[in-house]
Order: sequence, then C-alpha cells, then structure tokens
Amino acid sequence: MAAAIESHGDIEIFCQSIGDVGPSKAARLVFRPYVAGIPPYQVRVRAPSGKVILERVMRELPTGEAQSVPPITFTVQAGKYEISVKQLSGGAEGTASLTVR
Repeated sequence: MAAAIESHGDIEIFCQSIGDVGPSKAARLVFRPYVAGIPPYQVRVRAPSGKVILERVMRELPTGEAQSVPPITFTVQAGKYEISVKQLSGGAEGTASLTVR
C-alpha cells in the first residue's frame, strides 16, 4: 500500500485516489459532512515540511457524487500531509492525515 488516510471530526475526509497515490502522483480529496452545514468552508493542506500548500475557501464541498464540484487535487511526495476542513459560519470541522510512502 502506497498511502493511507485517517480522518476525524464532523466532516469526514476521503482520498478518492488512495489506491493510486504515491510520490509524484495526484491525491484527490472529497468530503462527507455528517451534519448539513451552512457554507463557506475553509480547506487547508500542510505538506510534510509544515508548509501550507493549499488553502481555499469554498461555497460547496466536493463530495464525489453526481453534480458535485470537482475534488481538491494536489501532487504528493513521500511523507505525512495534514488536512483540515472547517465550516466558517458554524462549528463543524474535520481533520485527516494522509501518509504517502
């Protein structure tokens, strides 16, 4: 297995491409909120170095379902990526660790 993801919180974070994630390949993230929330949402991804490589405010979270916005995509290298998603006008949030080997 080249990658693993562990998610916690009110908004679950999935990697659609988990079976194909490895160094120099793309990770595609989608989200599943357990409680219907009011947008916007802030999504942040930190590289293994601690640097923020992606920070985006979104009106709608990509869910992977039909008519959903496209997944959040970024190229990875070996290491542990920290992902967070937070509802800006409410209390729902989720965190995940994506470990790429």
